[in-house]
Amino acid sequence: MTKDENIMHKCIQLSLKGKGNVSPNPLVGCIIVKDGKIIGKGFHKKFGEEHAEANAVADAKNNGFDLTGSDVYVNLEPCSHTGKTLPCSDLLIREKVRKVYVGMKDPFEKVNGRGIKKLRNAGIDVETGILETECRDLNKFFIKFVKEHLPYVTLKIAQSIDGKIALNNYKSQWITGKESRIFVHQLRSEYDVVLIGKNTAKYDNPSLTVREVHGRTPYRIVIDRDSTLPENLKLFTDSDKEKTFVITGTSKKAVTEIYSRNIIKVKEKDQKLVIRDILKKLYAMNVSSVLVEGGANLYSQFVKSDLFDDMYVFIAPKIIGKGISCFSDYEITKLNNAKNLKYIYSKSFNKDLLIYYKNVHRNRTGSGKDHKQES
Repeated sequence: MTKDENIMHKCIQLSLKGKGNVSPNPLVGCIIVKDGKIIGKGFHKKFGEEHAEANAVADAKNNGFDLTGSDVYVNLEPCSHTGKTLPCSDLLIREKVRKVYVGMKDPFEKVNGRGIKKLRNAGIDVETGILETECRDLNKFFIKFVKEHLPYVTLKIAQSIDGKIALNNYKSQWITGKESRIFVHQLRSEYDVVLIGKNTAKYDNPSLTVREVHGRTPYRIVIDRDSTLPENLKLFTDSDKEKTFVITGTSKKAVTEIYSRNIIKVKEKDQKLVIRDILKKLYAMNVSSVLVEGGANLYSQFVKSDLFDDMYVFIAPKIIGKGISCFSDYEITKLNNAKNLKYIYSKSFNKDLLIYYKNVHRNRTGSGKDHKQES
């Protein structure tokens, strides 16, 4: 790893401090170097607050340094437009920095190279593509949000070694062990929304909160097309009940009073809710990431519609036999039509095995007009 890559890696690690707090904005870290010494650090802490570059400049000045002739490292192109904050490219120009090292160009249409161009026009040297692959993976939620106008979707599956996620009576607690659940709680804290189907809510009665690690509890969304879930579920009665939303069909008139304020109505087709319309509605709510935690019907619909981006599969060393398979509602007639995933990595959690896959061949449609969220 070169010196510049090493510093960019530190920017990426610094940016992670904003996980769970900046959505739908990107994770950004910034480090300022002068005469071979780090003089300032900053990261984007919270949506609507100062960006990483501004925090790094403030840190350097608080430490008594003049930024003239300094080098700035940032994992995402400095913004060039006025949104909730002033343009970071203008700030760096005013501070008379010497050079800016950029991990990746900002795909947001209001920036998308304009920040780099503005810096270069001001006589500042700019080098791009430093650890670009790592920088893109860091902000996969943000990239899909601004380019495709849809949230990033992850399927989280906990199953037995014979592919069952529950018994035939829908009972599934607990197939996997405590270490796996801690990892899942960490995942939840990093996503905007946890999404489950009606049967998962009814039979598991989950909390879907973040308890095993420190972090925010995401919005909890349950699909209930006919509005028939019981009112005494934890999702509707616990201390986080205001963070619970219910997705119903557009034709449904009556809803249970306990969650009548947090209803999301979506299109229906063949007595099922349209997955793409669900994601469009969530995008309109500034949701940039969705963690799908069950059940089989919902997993199957995401695979059928090809609207998921990656998948965490936790496999417990248990044999259930007759039970519910994770994709029991997905069927093909030719092996050539099987959904192929790209293996990324695997790791063990005590007795459980985690395998992480990406849906690299998903049909990315992309377009739409400029999204309304401002950085």
